[in-house]
Amino acid sequence: MQQMVMINTRPQDAYRKQDVLTAGPVDLIVMLYDALKKNIVLGKRGIEKKDVPGAHKCLMKAQMILTELINSLDMNYEISDELLNLYEFALKSIADANLHKDTEPLDPIIEMVDSIRDAWKQISGMNRGQIQLGEERA
Repeated sequence: MQQMVMINTRPQDAYRKQDVLTAGPVDLIVMLYDALKKNIVLGKRGIEKKDVPGAHKCLMKAQMILTELINSLDMNYEISDELLNLYEFALKSIADANLHKDTEPLDPIIEMVDSIRDAWKQISGMNRGQIQLGEERA
């Protein structure tokens, strides 16, 4: 009997996988923020469209991403305490939005995620600049 092997035929998936495998630590954090925002926005749309299962699924993914961000904090740095407070606030807001199917708590979280993501994106760009400068000197 032949075994059927499923091959991923979506080029976007292969590209995304390669992107993750070759990303540096800061780039991975930016990717997590991108996925976090995407899931919050999709959850909000789901609530607006009365798609309760879809909204729930996306908001639960957002909570899992926040949990991963919390687990990745290095508490030896002062900024980690501040990020922890923001992440816990976001977790509570998303859980409240999911429980009550209310989009209102999500808007400030989307803004917060954008702001923090932009800061990480700048750090990522600075790291690339340093690497390029270092390579030019070699």
